[in-house]
Amino acid sequence: MPLNDSDCIIDLIQKDYKVILVSRHYLGSINHTLLTFEALKSRKIAVAGIIFSGDENPSTEQIILKKTGAKLIGRIDNEPYFNQNVIQYYADKFISSLIEL
Repeated sequence: MPLNDSDCIIDLIQKDYKVILVSRHYLGSINHTLLTFEALKSRKIAVAGIIFSGDENPSTEQIILKKTGAKLIGRIDNEPYFNQNVIQYYADKFISSLIEL
């Protein structure tokens, strides 16, 4: 995603960071997720794992996980909004997976 005429989000990621990729199911999401994974890999940026967002789609998720070899961290439900409580809920839910990173 462009931030301005010359910089994108990927330009903010430091080489020693481990990125958590978030994938939401929609037409083209497999391609989008795989391209994002490859873009990170080509810049030697480590992907710690993937979080799927929204309704479960087992076949899509299996394809993405198999093609990337990435670890599944978990799932974020369709949330009507995100606030401190919702973020804390998911942090607590994913803590064991994140500590292993």
